[in-house]
Amino acid sequence: MKAKENTKTMAKENEYDEQTVRDLVDWATHANLPKEAKLSEAEYIYDMKLYVEANLYDIEDHYPDPFYNSSITRLIRLREIVEAGDKGE
Repeated sequence: MKAKENTKTMAKENEYDEQTVRDLVDWATHANLPKEAKLSEAEYIYDMKLYVEANLYDIEDHYPDPFYNSSITRLIRLREIVEAGDKGE
């Protein structure tokens, strides 16, 4: 169980490294995204283009300031949901 926790911690730390962020920005820029998406019971995106653009602007203007890591996290979550949907999950 301890090794699994360490793996999660390492993965979390690597989410904000420069190459990962570049890959995420590239994905968000070129992905075929739905117009709308439900991220959770409390989060529904009505304008996906605006949602993605706002997060990309934050990343472009402020990376690597950790205060704006939430923009990176939002795009990571979006990618996970979109890719899970593509696999029919």
